[in-house]
Amino acid sequence: MAVNAVTTSSVAAPAPSPFATLTERFDNFLLLLTKQLQYQDPLSPLDTNEFTSQLVQFTGVEQAIATNKKLDQIIDLQSSDQTSAAAALLGTTVEASGDGLWLADGHSEATYTLSRNAAVTAITILDAQGKPVRVAPGVTTVGKHAFAWNGKDNDGNALPSGVYSMQITAVDGDGKSVEVVAGTVGRVTGVRIRDGETFLGIGDLEVPLGNVTSIQEAQGATT
Repeated sequence: MAVNAVTTSSVAAPAPSPFATLTERFDNFLLLLTKQLQYQDPLSPLDTNEFTSQLVQFTGVEQAIATNKKLDQIIDLQSSDQTSAAAALLGTTVEASGDGLWLADGHSEATYTLSRNAAVTAITILDAQGKPVRVAPGVTTVGKHAFAWNGKDNDGNALPSGVYSMQITAVDGDGKSVEVVAGTVGRVTGVRIRDGETFLGIGDLEVPLGNVTSIQEAQGATT
């Protein structure tokens, strides 16, 4: 298979940040204003209205820079707070909305909630490639339900530990879809930060911190 070479012309230069651009404009404005005052004609001084307008612009740019700095500080504090909160969950068992499953040593847990009674509920578990490996019937009554998967496929073969996903479908007696909300359950083994967002690690499964809906104390913890 031929591999196309990457030329320098195909790589775009990184765009300057808005803060850097704003700061550069502020510095240029200050320089121009200083030069204007330095070289103005004493016999024909700068018009008062125009000078006042420029000072207002000067102040506006300065305030915008200060605001950007404050926003950066707030974002940093929020990220720090999220990381601290996530670290406190290490070792606990959490439930989080989502369709991911972590299978470890032949065991995986999840939940699903039916918005109303169904005639048929089906739970389909898929591997990392999206291939269905297990299909099982689910509970049909309205409300929240838990299920555990023993890690075996439809033929009874034990599958390797890893990340899987689930699809839960439900229909009523008229064949109309019933809304289903799925959730994954597992013990938090790590905390990861990616692109400014905090994730909990349940084995190799990553769950956004904001998706957590319930927390149980760590095994062996005392009150």
